[in-house]
Amino acid sequence: MSLDRSSVALYASRIFISLAGFLSTVYFARELGASGLGVYFTFETVVIVLGVFTRIGIDNAVIKRLSGADTDYQRGVYLGGALVLVVAPFVVLSTGVLLFATQLNTLVELAVAPLVALTLALGTGRELLIAVLRGERRVATSGLLELLGELVRVGASVALVFDGYGVVGLIYGYVIGQVAAVVVGTPLLRTRPRRPNWGTFRSLFDFSKYTAGMQVSFLAYSWMDTLLLAILVSKSAVGVYEAAWRVSAVTMLAGQAIGTSLAPAVSDWMSSDAVERVEHAVSEAMTYALVLVVPAVVGAALLGDAAMSVLYQFETGGLVLTILVAGKVLQATKDIVQSTLLGTENQRVAFWVNVVTLVANFVLNLVLITYFQLLGAAVATVLTAGTAALAQLWYLRRIVDVRFDWTALGWQVAAALLMGTVVYGLSSQFPPTTVPRLIGLVSVGAAVYGLVVLGHDGMRERFLGVLPGEQSANA
Repeated sequence: MSLDRSSVALYASRIFISLAGFLSTVYFARELGASGLGVYFTFETVVIVLGVFTRIGIDNAVIKRLSGADTDYQRGVYLGGALVLVVAPFVVLSTGVLLFATQLNTLVELAVAPLVALTLALGTGRELLIAVLRGERRVATSGLLELLGELVRVGASVALVFDGYGVVGLIYGYVIGQVAAVVVGTPLLRTRPRRPNWGTFRSLFDFSKYTAGMQVSFLAYSWMDTLLLAILVSKSAVGVYEAAWRVSAVTMLAGQAIGTSLAPAVSDWMSSDAVERVEHAVSEAMTYALVLVVPAVVGAALLGDAAMSVLYQFETGGLVLTILVAGKVLQATKDIVQSTLLGTENQRVAFWVNVVTLVANFVLNLVLITYFQLLGAAVATVLTAGTAALAQLWYLRRIVDVRFDWTALGWQVAAALLMGTVVYGLSSQFPPTTVPRLIGLVSVGAAVYGLVVLGHDGMRERFLGVLPGEQSANA
């Protein structure tokens, strides 16, 4: 499993998801401003945070157990067990949302408590659907379902904002996107829930008790900073920070797609003692997970200020964007290592590393946001991602021989530096003060980088190897 068809299909769907999300965010920022955007992002943050505590790692356990099950009946039992296990957390959290509606509405600065409870139910169902599809080894289909939900969300949100609904339109659009994913995704499942037993619950819980910690740590890297900015600073700060974060997140698409396909494949290989395949896959995964991150660091350093001002019409955010993009080098490494640890049944290690870094992230965010606001949030997130990546990599090297392809990585760096030289020269002649000029500079940079990267024989062969007709597809 290197950059195989399932990874590429998921990667392609997420490219479209990110493009749709990026373009819509530009539109919403111009229509609603940083403060309006910040209100929506605060609502979204609350829903996602509560969703993680509702699922308590069950969705990752579903992927693991279904991918290792021998029969449809076994898969159905695990699905039935998962549905039972998420009911109690959902009831507790949704009840809490309604009981503390006043405080929640004050935080978001909008009366959203009933919508939060509704979206929590829909989001939990959506994540379980995606988990089942991935457990059935239908990674590409899960990616298409994600894409559908995002396109519906964006389309509904744009229509509602255009019709004058403002921030409320964004929230309604989010709910509509979740409904679409659940309605379309349910009939796609090949697995049907069956009555679980105590052994089912134990099996799911034995895995989820560790992956729950990893999901909570995901909050630290993706949402804790946003939540603390909403509480300690302002909704305008949230809007600027999240806009920068979402641009930086595009660079993670390759790593996330590869990591998603990597975990179940590693599980299969380890069960058949094919350790050398794991080692080769990890080496390749590290290389291709950084294929977008490396040039993005150079691009953000050169064009970060222009991107935030020209696209979003924000006066700040360029330096924050550069720091966040640079941090994705560490985050991408962490994602690949963590996926491999899960596949090798070392979720306990990943859990404890993430628990420690979660605490560190909270403390760093609390202190640095208080003194440095947006920059503090970005630095805190980068520091904790780096700590987690190094700790998990140290442990993984005790299990398998992890080798970096320094030649390919060096080629990426050289290509990015050449790209930066070209972009810098052109930007001095054609300053990126308008959208067409900014897009033109980005396009030229991407072309230069792509051509140079493809000059590397190994990378060129690997990329050509995933084109249609080169290998069988995974549905």
